[in-house]
Amino acid sequence: MAAKITEPYNQATFARVREYLLNASGNDTQPKAPVGARPTFFMFMAPANPKDDYNEVYPGIFIGNEELKKVGITHLVNCAQGVKFNQINTDATFYKDAGIEYFGIKANDVSTYNMAPNFDKSAEFIEKALANNGKVFVHCHQGISRSATIVLAFLMLKRKMTLMEAVKTVRNKRPIFPNDGFIKQLSILNYALYEPKNL
Repeated sequence: MAAKITEPYNQATFARVREYLLNASGNDTQPKAPVGARPTFFMFMAPANPKDDYNEVYPGIFIGNEELKKVGITHLVNCAQGVKFNQINTDATFYKDAGIEYFGIKANDVSTYNMAPNFDKSAEFIEKALANNGKVFVHCHQGISRSATIVLAFLMLKRKMTLMEAVKTVRNKRPIFPNDGFIKQLSILNYALYEPKNL
């Protein structure tokens, strides 16, 4: 169910999710601007790097910023595959000897990147791993945006959670903050899955 960035979505859902992520306890964001201050690009600061290298955000699903074998990882989703800045240069051959099954996504952490075409395939990969009692490590450069987006999409597609339910589930375990473009794409998915169609 890959969504196009231009498909309809509920702007109220987008705003609620973004507001929740900004204000969730333990968010570790910088102090907010004074009330009445004129909004600027620099007012918003993403959460600081999570204090843990990885967190189990849902049974059998870990999000983090580096690859792990020590917790029994059997499957890995690299949401930042590539050789450019903010990408991680690994592929299936890198994990072959460790016996880890690999799924790579060559995503950039920019709001214009269309992550939606990866939702279904990555959700199937994660679902298959969990069905076989595997443990899945989903990672990107910092473990807060690209990897979180893929896990949120999985929870929506395979665990029938709304976007807000998925965000609260993951955010309860790890500070995450997908970029606005990814939140919009997840809002589109939420609209397609759970909100009545306006015909």
